[in-house]
Amino acid sequence: MLIACESCDLLHRGLPLGRGERAACSRCGERLYGSDADSLERTLAFTIGALVLLILSNTLSFMTVSLEGQVQHNRILSGVIDLAQAGFVPLAGLILLTTVIAPFFEIMLHIWALVPTLLGLKVPGMVFAARASSRLATWSMLEVYLLAVIVAAVKLAMMAQVSLDPGAYAFFGLIGLLTAARGALETEALWTRIEALQ
Repeated sequence: MLIACESCDLLHRGLPLGRGERAACSRCGERLYGSDADSLERTLAFTIGALVLLILSNTLSFMTVSLEGQVQHNRILSGVIDLAQAGFVPLAGLILLTTVIAPFFEIMLHIWALVPTLLGLKVPGMVFAARASSRLATWSMLEVYLLAVIVAAVKLAMMAQVSLDPGAYAFFGLIGLLTAARGALETEALWTRIEALQ
């Protein structure tokens, strides 16, 4: 297997590396491949934390709106249901897909690929899970939803009293942990260990 240096385009023959070792370009010294010793373990820890926060952010109250003595507690899913009942079914479906379904499946596919790999087990579907989880990341748009919530909260605050509830803080933590999991995952380390199990 030949690997091209991303900095200077020099070709190198790929050699197997030990855990935590990295290969560098012989010309410019740029990293070619290899991983941190605990890249997959950190990714799994962040991913499990993200799963817990995803469940909490969707089950706990997200925002409370008080207007003229009426208090309404809102969840992410209650907003989706309200949009669907108001006739905005495609928008409700898109929000459901990008804030609940895609993040859930991305997290579950990460776990399906990482746990057997770390345990040294060959499990059906782990190659599919490793590929599909990275593709689902493009459909997981939690940051866009957060921006929409901030804009809506600022506009609502002009007319009513708005307060963030525990579900919102779980959602903020979910964004942080999911971003950390994506950043910690070194795909070369994952694929090297998956290939060794085949």
